[in-house]
Amino acid sequence: MMILAIGAAAFLVAHSLFHATAADDVLLVLVALTALVAGHGLMRNRARRIAAEHEAARVREELVLQARVGECEQRRQSLAAFAKLASHVAHEVRNPLSAIMLNTELLEEEAANCGCESAPEAAALIASIKKEAERLQHLTDEYLAFARPPRPSAAHQSLNAVAEELAHLVREEARRSGIVVDTRMSHDCPCAVIDPHQIKQAALNLVRNALQAMPGGGRLTISTEVTPGGSVAMHVDDTGPGVPEALRCQIFEPFFTSKPEGTGLGLPLAAHIVRDHGGELDFGAAPGGGARFSIRLPPSSAATGPCACAPGRPAPVEVATP
Repeated sequence: MMILAIGAAAFLVAHSLFHATAADDVLLVLVALTALVAGHGLMRNRARRIAAEHEAARVREELVLQARVGECEQRRQSLAAFAKLASHVAHEVRNPLSAIMLNTELLEEEAANCGCESAPEAAALIASIKKEAERLQHLTDEYLAFARPPRPSAAHQSLNAVAEELAHLVREEARRSGIVVDTRMSHDCPCAVIDPHQIKQAALNLVRNALQAMPGGGRLTISTEVTPGGSVAMHVDDTGPGVPEALRCQIFEPFFTSKPEGTGLGLPLAAHIVRDHGGELDFGAAPGGGARFSIRLPPSSAATGPCACAPGRPAPVEVATP
């Protein structure tokens, strides 16, 4: 608009110089000045409107950010209150639960040595009690781990060794469910500053989820890699249905679970452990279909070289082991 006003003013001035009388010159100059003033006013109004829009957008973003901060603080307070309650309840439950499990084992031995006709029925009832007691013990252990997770005792460790040990741990359980376990280890011998027991626990939660996602059988792949940026990662892939889009914003929420008997603490606990190591836990689609969960440790806490490999052993090569 300003350019048009200047152009019009220039045209009128030129016309007045070559074609108009003195009276016309004054009139045309006045018209040109009016056009310039009008153009300048329009430009100022436009600048004010743009500035107002930017300010409104900034205020909206600030309000959204304040709302998110408020939600996070409310959530933090709720989780802190629950953690305190969960820790107290778990401690109160563990002692009588240990007594129940001990007496159940004694009853199981008595039933095995009993020659009465009702011995098989008694053994079945005792087995049912023992199974439920073990489930309660697992639940209290998860509550305690979530409420008061231990601080990591970190040292340079081989991520390959953790992945191999994890695969060995779950291979038989997976076989009984018709699931093949593959391992694909990085030939770079990825080494990170980690607590191997905690990282294995975090990865085990991911593996348990993957196994439960394939009730009809499938393939579980545990792999490691060193990224170009120097960070290290462990991936857990399955061939299940993947994570539904509607649940992707909720799977890391404490106590959220889509399983009938789940506690909803496995993934939040795994994410907490990984964050304590300065890393992150993310998920996406696996290369062959299904879901991929990845434990990523940043370059600041990652290292490569022979420090994490056993002395006298070569670095492992990338293999696929069924």
